[in-house]
Amino acid sequence: MYIDESGDTATLQQAGSRVLVLTGCIIDEKDKRDIESRFRDIKQKYYRDPGIEIKSNYLRYANPRITDLEKSSPIKLYDQGQYDALQIDIQAFLKSIPIILISIVIDKKGYWGTYPSQNPYHAAYIFLMERFQTFLGYKNALGLCIIDPREGRVVDKRNIDKELNDVHLLLQWEKGGFWKPCPRIIEKVLFSDSSLTIGIQIADLYCYPIYHIFQYNKKESEYEWFDKISLPKLYYHTTITAASDESRSGPQIDGTGLKFFPTQTKKDFRFYQ
Repeated sequence: MYIDESGDTATLQQAGSRVLVLTGCIIDEKDKRDIESRFRDIKQKYYRDPGIEIKSNYLRYANPRITDLEKSSPIKLYDQGQYDALQIDIQAFLKSIPIILISIVIDKKGYWGTYPSQNPYHAAYIFLMERFQTFLGYKNALGLCIIDPREGRVVDKRNIDKELNDVHLLLQWEKGGFWKPCPRIIEKVLFSDSSLTIGIQIADLYCYPIYHIFQYNKKESEYEWFDKISLPKLYYHTTITAASDESRSGPQIDGTGLKFFPTQTKKDFRFYQ
């Protein structure tokens, strides 16, 4: 599982984001090379460099219509037709690849209202690992986690590798806490720069649309990248209900693929209204 975040852990008084979103992109090892090859082909087509980094903010600001110098992009394109074609190719790629998403949304104001001294990143990571463990249990499989060790805004990024590794080991080896043990997650958490890791770049492209929905308080149908790309990839269990209640049968995003915390503040977000 490749992991990336959108948002930050800065306080609202520091002009931090409303929400922190941590998204895991699960890729089966048998599919990994083909997925990477297809992404490299897109990069080669538009940039003549299959190793260039493409992530969500780079892609959004690559639009030649954006002239704000504060919204620069290292992958800027200067032809609108080529940019539109790149968007179409990226969307088609993300829609078609065989991946599964698990995403955790933390409402920071609500979280700090109950846990004022705690880091919401740790809570998001615990929720994410517990759900990855559930997925691996259903698949009777083992998995590992790969994440960029840097967290935060561009202006104040910091390394969280030591503290994140401590949380990871707790979930793997310690029992009796408030968390669910995660023995199917093997190895220590593996850290890699997103510029060197295609899986993290792909996780970022799926993560931002989820963040966008909650940060800007939208319904799912109000942002195409969420509605058509990220939402269909979220992990779910098939809920089996009585035939008399057909409205509740079938796939349900039940808190496994998309976890919002704390649940008391769901009412403040239009997505749940």
